[in-house]
Amino acid sequence: MSRLPSSKKTVRPGQSEKQEEEYGFRFSLCPDSQPTVLNLREMLAVHLRELLDIVTPTSGGRGLRIDGFSLLSNPDAVYGLYPSENGDLSGAKDLADIYEPRIKYIQRVLQALLALIDLEVRGKKVEVDGFRLRNLEQWLAPGGGASDIVAHAATRCNLDCRFCYVKGTPPALRPVCREPDEEYAEILTRIQHYVPGSGLSLFPNAGSPCEPLAHPRILDILKALRRKTPEPLRIPTNGSLLSPKMILSLADLQPVFVDVSLNTASPGRRRWLMRDPRPQIASASLAGLRGAGIPYSMVIVPWPFPSLQVMLDDLKKTVAFGDQFDPAFIQISLPGYSRFFSEEPLFSTEQVWNEVRAAVQQLRVTTRCPVILRPGLFEEYLEPERVKVPQVIGSIMNSPAQRAGLRCGDTILKVGGIPVRSRAQARSVLKTLHRSDLKRSSMIISRNGRELPLQLELGNYAYPYDPLTAPLLGSVFPSSGIPPGWLDQLRTVISLREASEVLLLTSRLVRPALEKELGETLSLSGVRIHLRVPNNRFLGGNIFMGDLMVVEDFVEAVLDFLKKGKARPDLVVIPSTPFHLSGWGRDLTGRVYLEIERSTGVPVALVECAPVFD
Repeated sequence: MSRLPSSKKTVRPGQSEKQEEEYGFRFSLCPDSQPTVLNLREMLAVHLRELLDIVTPTSGGRGLRIDGFSLLSNPDAVYGLYPSENGDLSGAKDLADIYEPRIKYIQRVLQALLALIDLEVRGKKVEVDGFRLRNLEQWLAPGGGASDIVAHAATRCNLDCRFCYVKGTPPALRPVCREPDEEYAEILTRIQHYVPGSGLSLFPNAGSPCEPLAHPRILDILKALRRKTPEPLRIPTNGSLLSPKMILSLADLQPVFVDVSLNTASPGRRRWLMRDPRPQIASASLAGLRGAGIPYSMVIVPWPFPSLQVMLDDLKKTVAFGDQFDPAFIQISLPGYSRFFSEEPLFSTEQVWNEVRAAVQQLRVTTRCPVILRPGLFEEYLEPERVKVPQVIGSIMNSPAQRAGLRCGDTILKVGGIPVRSRAQARSVLKTLHRSDLKRSSMIISRNGRELPLQLELGNYAYPYDPLTAPLLGSVFPSSGIPPGWLDQLRTVISLREASEVLLLTSRLVRPALEKELGETLSLSGVRIHLRVPNNRFLGGNIFMGDLMVVEDFVEAVLDFLKKGKARPDLVVIPSTPFHLSGWGRDLTGRVYLEIERSTGVPVALVECAPVFD
């Protein structure tokens, strides 16, 4: 699906162009993408296929899986809806395919109709090449809040990083840069319809943003957002545009949190790594942000070139450099790439990731701020018993937790007198306490085998801690672990489906902890659960995150299991995270999870699960 240009705002009859009207969201009817429609029956099939990708028919409250239809004029003839076992493998052509599939539905149905009919105006044939949305309020959907709107301005970049993940994303997720004024008009309309507090906005977008500060009208956009909502604005940036003037402008828009991808404190290495002609601006921005009272994080992608040792030495120097300017935390993102970035292996993932993990664990001993490794589960997944332990890797400087004495390595035993038995429970209790009106509370921790009491003063904090952007009173865990209650939901789904042979698909990082939990917690009489890990074949490269799997990966995993013939599952269960993007059950290629069942013949159920971003 492609968007038509809409540089002008909609002008209604009797209205001059100078009168303000909202931006017109327009979508094309492309002749080269029209479905093959040879007759009226195929037109109805197109309509049904598209509709069944966004709705589930029910009978008596239970969902029905429909694979064909018959015409009332000829009820004995049954026509299949899905003649191809693999469905449409072309993937998303546009972000709207993923985030607002109702637009795709309208487009496909209109194209199917126009293959059979012509439209007229006053008796004369007219050629139609697109359509426009009416009543934008009805297109609101839950999204990522104000920060999501900022992402719509991040369609261009002023640098060319060697490790840039945008270059490795599928085509549909790559940002499309349009005229700045057109983008500005669209974003103002998004802001106009945004509903603060609810997160409702137009066409939520979790694509691959570039550099938001590179947009020529970014300050106008941020000011308009601030007038709309008092919520924190989180801004990711490569730091090259964080001049003193820009920092002062951001300070006027507080509350703001900035994620600075410094990546290296070495001017020479930054010139090479990010092709930044003025690396001193980003390095100086850390002191500037601190001086302006803007909390921030420093982000590092350790890229193992020209050698692993050069990377490790630079990592240690960069962490030490950043730590002196009081970041809320330092995030080390393990280097990754997809097959869209490189078809050939670039480095030994196991060696590089293990070396970075070891370096991070050592740096925590000497660094004042928390040093976070992402993905966090990589730090613990081979020791599944650790994933549940409520042990912290640090606390944000000057936060209530840090001022109470919480240190890296401490294990939380009680919060406010409530015994804590797992990391998920600790996070939940801390989040509840954080949102409460209490002024103080207590905590008991274990440190080096000794139990110690700590006193939390919830109002006792200072920069760089900001209660609006740090939800756990400043305490930092290595990862969130398996979401609480997920196994209960799994048990409920299996019982409702009356399944006895269950194929549970998960990721490499989650499998050890999940296997341990299944053995200790889940007990269902007469049920066998087969745990398997699909390969991330679609993205390829060194990507193996569960949240980044797609329909194609799951289909291959189920077919491979069936081919081995040990047992035929009567239910495939998948955590919902790979399909969380839009709330429409679609993966990052725009394919709906129902295609797994259509391609394999095995019923599929998603179990709700919050995305494991860490």
